[in-house]
Amino acid sequence: MDEIFDKIKDGATKAKDGAAKIAREVAKRTSNAITHTKLAFAVNETQNKIKDVYGEIGKTLYAKYLDGEDFGEEFSDSFDQLDKLMDEVEALNAKIAELKNSLKCPECGAYNPNESDYCSKCGAHLVKEEAATESEAADIEEAFAEAETDDAEDEEVIVINPKKPE
Repeated sequence: MDEIFDKIKDGATKAKDGAAKIAREVAKRTSNAITHTKLAFAVNETQNKIKDVYGEIGKTLYAKYLDGEDFGEEFSDSFDQLDKLMDEVEALNAKIAELKNSLKCPECGAYNPNESDYCSKCGAHLVKEEAATESEAADIEEAFAEAETDDAEDEEVIVINPKKPE
């Protein structure tokens, strides 16, 4: 009988040692996974900071380009693409403003609620018009159509066509 208990005791000891070994391995792998996740997060944060710095460099160069500085052929394609994208954003914002019946500030170009008398961004007096003239509406439609046409050439740009309320 002692022999049976010794075998059970040996089996239990081996099971305990095996479980402890597995627990140590799981703890090690979990620790590695956590460390890996923290490092990957740190890499991602650093890459985002790099993108921000690149963005600031680009904004500075683009502002100089808008001020008339010549950069030659090196940046001209990128600046042209930025010009088209800026025009597209303006056209889309104009459509949104039209849907919201917003007013565009004549000084800074910011959109404001129709009830506003002064621009919320720069404080300029807002001139309220009863309705947009036909030529302004045509200009907006033309800019929007140009943006859509330009998008057909650029595969990277996605245009979202808002649906008019029914």
